[in-house]
Amino acid sequence: MADTYDVVIAGAGHNALIVGCYLAKAGVRTLIVERSDRAGGSVATRELTGPGFKQDVCSVSHSLIMGNPLIRNDELQLLGKYGLTYNHPERISALLFDDGTVLEFWSDLDRTAASIAKISPIDADNYRRFVETVDRTLDMLVMGMFSVPPDPGAQAMMMNASPEGQELMRLQAISAWDLICEWIEHPKVRIALARYASETMMDPFDNGTGFGFYLILPYMYKFGLGIAVGGSGALADALVRCFEDHGGTIRLNAQVERILLEDQTARGLVLEGGEVIRAEKAVVAGLHVAQVFPHMVEGAELPPGFLHRIDVLKYAALQPMTVHLALKEPARFTVGQGIDDFYWVETGHADVDAFAQGFQELKRGIPRDDFAIYVQQFRADPTRVPEGMAQLHIYAFVPLDLKEGGREKWDQIGEEWANRFIENLRKIAPNVTEENILGKHFMTPLDITRYNTSLVNGDIQHLGFYSWQLGGNRPVPGWGQYRMPIDRLYLTAGSTHPGGGVTGGPGRNAAQVIFEDLGLDFDAVTS
Repeated sequence: MADTYDVVIAGAGHNALIVGCYLAKAGVRTLIVERSDRAGGSVATRELTGPGFKQDVCSVSHSLIMGNPLIRNDELQLLGKYGLTYNHPERISALLFDDGTVLEFWSDLDRTAASIAKISPIDADNYRRFVETVDRTLDMLVMGMFSVPPDPGAQAMMMNASPEGQELMRLQAISAWDLICEWIEHPKVRIALARYASETMMDPFDNGTGFGFYLILPYMYKFGLGIAVGGSGALADALVRCFEDHGGTIRLNAQVERILLEDQTARGLVLEGGEVIRAEKAVVAGLHVAQVFPHMVEGAELPPGFLHRIDVLKYAALQPMTVHLALKEPARFTVGQGIDDFYWVETGHADVDAFAQGFQELKRGIPRDDFAIYVQQFRADPTRVPEGMAQLHIYAFVPLDLKEGGREKWDQIGEEWANRFIENLRKIAPNVTEENILGKHFMTPLDITRYNTSLVNGDIQHLGFYSWQLGGNRPVPGWGQYRMPIDRLYLTAGSTHPGGGVTGGPGRNAAQVIFEDLGLDFDAVTS
């Protein structure tokens, strides 16, 4: 006989784990099935460069989940009982312009404004006013992130009912660059802020990207950067402990082939090899929407136009490549003063035209070596490295689909590009010599898609953060509230609101919907 549970979940990314934890805490018999040998998806830490060097495979900071009631109120006791701890570094980032100047971002507004003032005193005041303006509506926006989104039509009517809502509608339509230029005058400060806007792998000059930038820095000042002690994977480990402590079951190394459908209703999962696992109450897909539809639900009767909307989803303009280094001693930066201790250091252009041209070439499939961030996780969490040693994580913007050779070409040129990024690092930190490097590991954008197959087309956010793919329109209009057009089938993960990254929002929000449909009291579980 097939194993039977109340709820079965396909995939063990952090959002799927969150759904499982809330259900298990409510006494629901829940199984999570995962293709990998460890739970967590992109929230993962491995010793990629040698024993004792804990490298984050994908996500490096958890700033967005800091505002989630899951963490703010410790609803699952991840902090109080299951060993999760976060540090919040004061020195966030230092941007080294190619003309030798430096702009620093700190965890508090005053020191950031002081750094901006060295370049543009008027923009120090402008920046402060921008953050203070956003802060007046931030609590409302955060509440929206961690709630089930309304239907897009209803949301538009609500937003249109107030001047503040009308302004937010305008921000959703314009580019991040346009928004920045409305507040900031100096080109370098504009570029520095646009680099932040591009961290979601979006071209900040594209229309429909303004709202993403609107939130990111004021949110960080309010909630902190959120560096998990022990590595990004510590969040997944704490969720697994919580889930299993409440009676949940995880099966690893088990590939889900399809959703079991009977009478157009989701009744369980079918694994590779034919094994059937039945679900009496619900099936949850913690996967990308394009993995599920149509491939895992063949024969399902879907609404007209539904598959077309999935076919035309727009993915992020850029993709990441990572290089991990284990070091005998920390990188010493010769450009700027006193920036060695910053959590991340990045290089940037001082000229707007060169900056914009770089994004255009990346979008056309032309790789470049001048869009890179150097992340030093051990600066915020010394447990990441053996005592007295260091590490460095190069996070670069590249195209997955190369103009010459396509995405498969990365298997041939990956090591060459990893070395190019290391050589560029040596221009600003010459002590990162071959003698200093104890271990090296790189992942091209193609490697990253293979590591986590939910990152379709190399999109680490699952779908591009464009205005028409936000809120109740995510993943597609009409189906943005986690219930899918198959009875008893639910979707969570980054292709649902509020999107990718480590927010925990898709997991907590989907859990609320499932609780409602199962007649369970979500407040009783979270109090």
